[in-house]
Amino acid sequence: MRVEIIGNATLYLGDAREPDILGQILADQKPVCLLSDPPFGIGYKSGHATDALWVGGRTIANDENCEARDTIACFFSHLPMLMFGSRKAALPPHHRMTLIWDKGPALGMGDLRLPWKPTTEEIYVMGSAAEFVGTRDKGAVVYHPPVQSMAKNGRQHPNEKPVGLLLNLLQSLPAGMTLDPFMGSGSTGVACMKEGRPFVGVEIERAYFDIACKRIEDAQRQGDFFTEAAA
Repeated sequence: MRVEIIGNATLYLGDAREPDILGQILADQKPVCLLSDPPFGIGYKSGHATDALWVGGRTIANDENCEARDTIACFFSHLPMLMFGSRKAALPPHHRMTLIWDKGPALGMGDLRLPWKPTTEEIYVMGSAAEFVGTRDKGAVVYHPPVQSMAKNGRQHPNEKPVGLLLNLLQSLPAGMTLDPFMGSGSTGVACMKEGRPFVGVEIERAYFDIACKRIEDAQRQGDFFTEAAA
């Protein structure tokens, strides 16, 4: 297990299900909410177009089933949670409702014989309902464009989520330590740095962990710059 502390972010390299990591998060970090893009459990395999973004082949670690997602969902069921997912898999435990991320018409393949692109993704509302915040003035469809599809356009992870979308979702989660146990390239951490939220993230792939460290450090530095400029 490797631990990096960057400002108010604590990042773990390892499997989020490891007892040492789980115990340390609960004992020392004490997250108040969870926002994550876990393995969906659908055995996804990418096409060649995004080869430059993948480490160790065009598959997702622990995506052969829902065990990784569901283990974390049960362990942190006392927290309000938002997790991305796919309707091709069973709903996660402690599911309360489903939001739809509308990506707009820009991207999406699917069945090329049909006139519609599959440009939506599910977001599961889970865990403790009492801790979500807001005045019930939001619909269940959230629009935000996706990250550009190619590495040459700045994408750093094959399943990278846009920071703007994550900032939107954070508004419905309580202020405080935000956990992402499937951190990827660190987009949730970047969003937390922009919001001044403490963050704890876990990533199993070393290459993505290193990218996440750099992105979160850059976001932390930028946040510090604007704080100092305003003082």
